[in-house]
Amino acid sequence: MQRHNNKIPEDMESATTREFWEKSQPLPVWRKICFAIGGAPYQITSTVLGFFMSIFLLEVAQVDPSHVSVIVFGGKLWYAMTDPVCGYLVNRTKPSSWGKYKPWILLTMPFACVTYLCFWAVPDYSQQGKLWWYLVFYCLFQGFLSGVHVPYTSMTMSLSENQRDRDSITVYRMVAEAIGVMTGVIIQGHFIKKHRTAGSCEKGSSSSNQSSPSGDNIINQIGSYHDASVTIICIYVICILICFYGTKEQKVNHMAPEDGFFLGLQKVLFFRPYVKLSMSVLFLSVAISITQGNLALFCTHTLGMGRHFSTFITIIMASTICSLPIWHLVQKRIGKKKTFAAGMLLFIPVLLSQSYLGDNFYVYTVVLVLAGLSIAVSLLLPWSMLPDVIDEFYITHGEHRDAIFYSFYVFFNKLATGFAVASSQFALKFGGYRVGVCQQPPSVGRALRYLMIPGPVVAVVIALVFLAQYPINDTKARLNAQKIKEKQSTTF
Repeated sequence: MQRHNNKIPEDMESATTREFWEKSQPLPVWRKICFAIGGAPYQITSTVLGFFMSIFLLEVAQVDPSHVSVIVFGGKLWYAMTDPVCGYLVNRTKPSSWGKYKPWILLTMPFACVTYLCFWAVPDYSQQGKLWWYLVFYCLFQGFLSGVHVPYTSMTMSLSENQRDRDSITVYRMVAEAIGVMTGVIIQGHFIKKHRTAGSCEKGSSSSNQSSPSGDNIINQIGSYHDASVTIICIYVICILICFYGTKEQKVNHMAPEDGFFLGLQKVLFFRPYVKLSMSVLFLSVAISITQGNLALFCTHTLGMGRHFSTFITIIMASTICSLPIWHLVQKRIGKKKTFAAGMLLFIPVLLSQSYLGDNFYVYTVVLVLAGLSIAVSLLLPWSMLPDVIDEFYITHGEHRDAIFYSFYVFFNKLATGFAVASSQFALKFGGYRVGVCQQPPSVGRALRYLMIPGPVVAVVIALVFLAQYPINDTKARLNAQKIKEKQSTTF
């Protein structure tokens, strides 16, 4: 019998070995920064929509609260549906010379920019016409944003196969996204602050008796929202281009899945660590979304401090950014799961305090600083823990489904956000909110206080229950990373 010579040619062996060691080297800091900057546009636009969309639709476009709930929930539901679709398409995309994910980010960017600008326009339509205008453009923007965000987050796994690099990339990205949140709030707040009529609807304000904003003031507000959206889109484009040209996808040595997408989807959605982590993130997102979506109205109609709204958001984001490196150190010391739980536990007294708060600026500032600490954990830990779940899946099933993992992760998050904000608008409707009126009845203030307390607290408790059942600790994550490294070494 003829004996086969399995020896790899020297030039091929050296090239393969060199590729392996290049992938094993730590990722340069400048590439981490370029990748992180690409996450800022998503957070800038999402935060502006989260904090300002309700007050824009209610106070400027003067859309009925029931229609606002349809717009928000419909847009978020559509966004949640487009994430898995985008994940499916990304998963089937063949790598080009630019990589597998980067072309998606670049090509969907222009469409996202155009639809975002259209959303902040105020057409001279009836209530029904405005409903369809904002619903269509909100859905279109959210759909194109999926085309940017799903491949962007999935790209984390292709930048490096080193667990420390991935954790480091996540920290850089979370810092950039937190800065993006603050940037969006500062820009949007700066443009609309001086023209927002409802900001003067406070207890004891001399202008609180006016029944509705003047026509000139509405025109000024429309112009301020337009200027803010143009500024944000310019930043959006710059950040995406930096990410596109400053990152490099690696040819990751993953075993190609032998089965179809839907069988792979079934494996992912029934994978226990993924289910527990996703449900924990989902319920935490409900709590944060209810708080975020109603903060402007809560400050205005419950606390009587609407003129400080932009300042309050800046305080939250400053606390979030400053605490991200601290939480990263805590995570390395006590583990990701315990750190995530600590952040959620801290959020409970912050929520309960809303029952007793009055119009004291300094007391509310302290509460917001603590809220920023919790938000930092919600930004950092879920995305830091997901790569561990993907590694566990690879060890269990011998294949990678990165795009599916990331797209459905975002799906659960957006579904929770849509439900939270839409239910809040229905609560405002039942609370007696009057469109186009400066001074709201006391029932609106009470409805907002009820929104900020029981529901979010229950949601955080449920999130903690799911997190307690999450099976991957840091020791197991390191062991999985070592197994994958040994498997790749054996391959080479």
